Amino acid sequence: MIATIILGIIIVAIFGVGMYNIYSNFFKGTATCCTTSSACSNCPMSKDQDNYRTRMKAIEKFKLKKVIDVEGMTCTHCTAAVAKALESVDGVAIAAASVEKQSAEVALDFGVSDDILKEAVRKAGYQPGNVLLVN
Repeated sequence: MIATIILGIIIVAIFGVGMYNIYSNFFKGTATCCTTSSACSNCPMSKDQDNYRTRMKAIEKFKLKKVIDVEGMTCTHCTAAVAKALESVDGVAIAAASVEKQSAEVALDFGVSDDILKEAVRKAGYQPGNVLLVN
């Protein structure tokens, strides 16, 4: 009888800790990619707004730019992953991603096909949408 009670308490404790992590991440606005509250603060792009503005100023200097709609970004870790994936594409000079806009903008050294950009976003684990050439 006592062993059953102790086993029940252990099961409830384990279940409670698991639920706490799920709900705390949900209410903090972090996603499954941010399994701990420190994941986003340790992210290289944790100062997302300043970094985004800096990157966008650099992108504005380029003549060839594209905007890619990206679904599924929920935090700074997500934007960092998308920007890094796009910057790994040959021809992409710099990329900036925004959770609020659900898009990424890239500055190009030379023409890069929309399909290649979409594939980079897909490989990062996000869903690419429309790609628009920006003047």
